[in-house]
Amino acid sequence: MSNDGQEQELGAEVVSGAVVTDDTLEITKAKYTNLCRELNMDSQTEEDGWAMYLDVRQRCVMEGDSLMWLCCCLFAACRRSSTPTVIGQDAVVRGNCVSLNNLLRCCQMSIYDFKTKIKQWCDMANLPQEFVNEIEVLDRKFSITFTLYKRFRNIFDKIFNCPPNEKRHSKYISLHANHANGKCSYIKLDDICWRLFLCAKNQKPSTTVDLVTSFNLMICCIDLIYNNVLAEKRTDLINPKFDGLPNNWTEVDFKANPHCILTYFCDMTEEAKAMKATTFREIMSSFFQTMTIYGHKDNMLGLLANENFERNLKSLNISYEQYVLSVGEFDERILSAYDASDHTNLNDQALRPPVTPLTRKQDLPAQPAMAGEKFEPVLNATNNVKQLSAFDRITEPTEYVKQAGDEVIAKLLKIIEDIKLKFLAKYPSGEAKSRFRLAKSFYYYLLDQILQAEIKNKPEFDLKRLLVQKISLDIFNITLMACCVELVLEAYKTELKFPWVLECFSISAFEFQKIIEIVVRHGSHEGCLNRYLIKHLNSIEETCLERLAWASNSPVWDMIATAPKPLPTHYDVNCDRTAGALQIFLRKVYLLGWLRIQKLCSELILIDKAPERIWHIFEHSITQKTDLMKDRHLDQIIMCAIYIYIRVSKLEDPKFSDIMRAYRNQPQAVNSVYREVLFDLNDDGQPKVTDIIYFYNHKYVPLMKQFAIDYLNMTPDVTGCKIKAADLLLSPHPSERAAQPKKVTQNHSLYVTQMPKNEIQQSPNQMVYEFYRSPAKDLQLMNEKVRGGKRMLSFGDEPGLGQLETKRINLPTHLSQIKAVMDDRESEPRDPK
Repeated sequence: MSNDGQEQELGAEVVSGAVVTDDTLEITKAKYTNLCRELNMDSQTEEDGWAMYLDVRQRCVMEGDSLMWLCCCLFAACRRSSTPTVIGQDAVVRGNCVSLNNLLRCCQMSIYDFKTKIKQWCDMANLPQEFVNEIEVLDRKFSITFTLYKRFRNIFDKIFNCPPNEKRHSKYISLHANHANGKCSYIKLDDICWRLFLCAKNQKPSTTVDLVTSFNLMICCIDLIYNNVLAEKRTDLINPKFDGLPNNWTEVDFKANPHCILTYFCDMTEEAKAMKATTFREIMSSFFQTMTIYGHKDNMLGLLANENFERNLKSLNISYEQYVLSVGEFDERILSAYDASDHTNLNDQALRPPVTPLTRKQDLPAQPAMAGEKFEPVLNATNNVKQLSAFDRITEPTEYVKQAGDEVIAKLLKIIEDIKLKFLAKYPSGEAKSRFRLAKSFYYYLLDQILQAEIKNKPEFDLKRLLVQKISLDIFNITLMACCVELVLEAYKTELKFPWVLECFSISAFEFQKIIEIVVRHGSHEGCLNRYLIKHLNSIEETCLERLAWASNSPVWDMIATAPKPLPTHYDVNCDRTAGALQIFLRKVYLLGWLRIQKLCSELILIDKAPERIWHIFEHSITQKTDLMKDRHLDQIIMCAIYIYIRVSKLEDPKFSDIMRAYRNQPQAVNSVYREVLFDLNDDGQPKVTDIIYFYNHKYVPLMKQFAIDYLNMTPDVTGCKIKAADLLLSPHPSERAAQPKKVTQNHSLYVTQMPKNEIQQSPNQMVYEFYRSPAKDLQLMNEKVRGGKRMLSFGDEPGLGQLETKRINLPTHLSQIKAVMDDRESEPRDPK
């Protein structure tokens, strides 16, 4: 059979675009024109948006209401235009002075739908990465505000009270309706408090780029309004059940001295108090100076007085509207204009912990005792920060590290200072110095731990010489410091997401991924890195291995160019002692690829020898057709390997669409992986991007078809029937190292581990219980041993086990931790053999 015939036989089905009729297009055009008239759109932006819509419609199927897609194309056209202002040469207005909320209202589109559709639009319209990043920041900023609003509602209702003569609701016809009565009502109090926070965080946006700092600023705003309510003696608005009330607050001669409520709501009280005394006071001073608010500047009271309240509320509304129009973002006042129950479709997914990556699950600590409770982003963030803050007492290299000598330490400090200057120049926050200080403290701790562990295994070498050798590696110190910065930024839930830290310090993903395993190994010692932060590092490592390290400008390609051909297989890189940087990198890539192949095969119900055969096809693409990975994604090559196996094996199912559907169930899945695949470079050097099916048919099959046919030994004869000979030998695939036992009690030696086959007890005193296998009496015996006579752990189906005496081990803690470990084990891909 000819090559063309083979390629046609192995080709994937092409999903065609929608058939566009003139009538349908005319109706859509009329909708678009009316939308632009309603928004008073300028002609150039209107033309740009329509041209973008037509281009996407030619190439993609746009399901659903066309008005939603018109909303997306018009927003993209507005956002990509900018208008200079009279403020200065560099000052511009983003979003073409079109209110995003007004655009959504005209299109009858919810914020939830917009957030979903605009991300799809970015993929379909092949919008530049800069625009995609802006959308991600926009989404993340709104997620932070939405998360804070939920906390705001909870805190506000604990402090303030709705008088009996008022209706407790906040649904307005307008976000900025005029109010004839100057007296502050409960609803208006809610309004002015939330608007004060919105204006405050936008007054100095560089100080509120993360969740923790924004929360502290919000508490400062609530604290100020609370003190103003006390000063006005509005006892009808105060919740009498609030613990923070002064003792004599209801008395006639009560004098409004400052009453700080930060300690009642802040887990990081000192940091919040510092913000109240500095940043927040500066913001309020500027508001008084610009007459954004009226009252007594010295003590910041009088904001709610009858003569000031209405104009303060109106002024804050006007100030916020001007800001929103200038940046083209969501009008976040909308959150206070509806009941919380009306936001059920919205979520704070952008702030939730990462889905557990497939690799290195064995390094994850057990779930905390309260892991089953509802995830609370602010509490999670503050806990992460406190975890790292435990090391902020370390302000210089440890005594152990200093043994390297003054000259080496001076060089080390010079490297750290250079990194600091880069960070301060690029991190857009007034908190940059404190963030770097915390990262540096953790760096000193990790450096000490890593060096001690490294040198402990080499007692025959001179200590000082080894210290000098390790500390003198610039790239080691730079990547370690960058990793600590990334951990701090993630702990605070900053708007800046990885790989920002690589761009900040000019580090390649190939170099950065080397340090992650080291940090996880030594950072999890004594629990200094919790489960959340370790999962974050594991996700970052996978991102480097799957995509970033394969960029065309990555140093890995220089190493590949000088390496013997073909590249080493997994079997070749399995030696720990002699492997170089490229071999170690490939070893990690192979493991990642194998785990994802297993996961996809399981979803697609491809059993028997299919995973091993697909693995061998995938491995061949890495070792022999390495350029397939350049500026591409590991998952793209894996999906193509699965499909070529299916076609060569003459299987009816699954289809390529089934593979993409199964891929979406993987923890790392994003739509752009199969929507945007590099096909080639144009004459001007710009990348030509296609969908994965086009890439498979026109790039992958020509390079891989012969190997796939020869390897699987399935050759079609002239009648179209397949002739199958004996299977070829299967290539060995990677396997993860065994998980270490995890201690789930503090005061007793109780561990949970995955038990290998034929495991035997190591000592006569050791007791083993196998979940789902051992009889209940074994668990009872273990309980008695831990407690000293009475059982502690149960299956939950025995009577009389619900009551525990004091001084006993906390039963729910044990069970949740054990279940978390077992759940992780059960979700790990199994060796099909």
